[in-house]
Amino acid sequence: MEGGHVHDFRMTTALKISTSERINQYTFARRISRGSVRSPHVDVSVYRDTNANDKEVLVKAVRRKTAGHEDKYRQLKRSYQAGQNLLNGELSIRKEVAVLKSCRHPHIVQLFEVIDDPNHDRVFLVLEYLAGGEIQWRNETEELPLLTVEQSKRIFRDATLGLQYLHHHGIIHRDIKPANLVWSSDQSTVKIIDYGISHRNEENLKRSALASRHKEKVAAKPNPTIFTNEELTKQRGTGYFMAPEVAWTPPDTTMSSPSIDTLSSTMHADAFQIPVKRPAITKAIDVWSLGVTLYCLLFGRFPFQIPSDGNDNQYHTRYMLFREICTQDWSVPDTMGSDFIPTGGRTAKNRDEVIALLDFMLRKDPSCRISIESVKSHAWVLSDIPNSRNWLHLTSPSNSTQNNWARQIGQKVFTLLPSMYNTLWASCT
Repeated sequence: MEGGHVHDFRMTTALKISTSERINQYTFARRISRGSVRSPHVDVSVYRDTNANDKEVLVKAVRRKTAGHEDKYRQLKRSYQAGQNLLNGELSIRKEVAVLKSCRHPHIVQLFEVIDDPNHDRVFLVLEYLAGGEIQWRNETEELPLLTVEQSKRIFRDATLGLQYLHHHGIIHRDIKPANLVWSSDQSTVKIIDYGISHRNEENLKRSALASRHKEKVAAKPNPTIFTNEELTKQRGTGYFMAPEVAWTPPDTTMSSPSIDTLSSTMHADAFQIPVKRPAITKAIDVWSLGVTLYCLLFGRFPFQIPSDGNDNQYHTRYMLFREICTQDWSVPDTMGSDFIPTGGRTAKNRDEVIALLDFMLRKDPSCRISIESVKSHAWVLSDIPNSRNWLHLTSPSNSTQNNWARQIGQKVFTLLPSMYNTLWASCT
């Protein structure tokens, strides 16, 4: 990893071979199905790179445009009704390329090549293949956590390091959730994936460049046609993980929401008032989403649930969920993790440190929410690292030694972690 610097990756403009079994030097191995890939315009498969000893890579193929005016009209209509803007495949993939081409970090998925031939209707991203799979965090039938508290901490810590790196370089992920945290093949490392709706802020990029101690060429400026401030106000992401400022709707439109006749029996008194003006959308939305993710890992369920009122209309349930996020408080069960560690309650003096951390991360007001830097240095995160001060120094994105950290990560940094990690994950395999 080298700060915010542009790294060598292949930008290929000629699709010389394109068959069902081969794309240039990549030969098809198998198609994969991942829960977070639901678009009919995106194909994700594993290929083998014949130029690299048949190393397995992930190839994401995205159509440049949605097929057919009628189909596109229906999609736009659905997006509008849901309060969203539809990102066509080409814009989504260009966002992902713009973010990943300048990122090198042990907890960020790596982009190897982009194959973008203007004579073809698809753009191909060749990415690092993370064979360990998505984080499995709950028993779906019983909504019970599958991970111990210590396992959840390890996952959370990896995600925090990756997110700190992104924020340092002006990048807001906008869709942090367990499905976008994926294991390396040996399940030693968690990496953040999926940057199709990410945003890169030029002002944040300038500040991070000024703060950097080394005077080297930084990544190119964000493309204003790809990363617009207007796009940040759109309700994009995954509903359960959206921050209140993303899920926000004007309070004076509450009574004109869908199916208001069914709300009286399920709505409860607001613990928080919806602000008249939408709060600014900043990197604080990622901290909220990471907080929701931590809650999910610990408790096997979401902190904000959709009230059951018998109305399964998707726009109604979406509205109800957003209202819960914006106006209701969250609670914690008596125990957490598959090892049933007592939480101590939400407000008790003897509450666990992680509950205090959640309290800082899940603040409705983004200006009162903890920063990712403070998350990383929280007592719960550092509790099992022997030399925590050295670890904080080594893993800081603004540290000049970051140039070598990617090469050292397997040898130096993780030796600071307890040796019990070798046995900790035995129950996960």
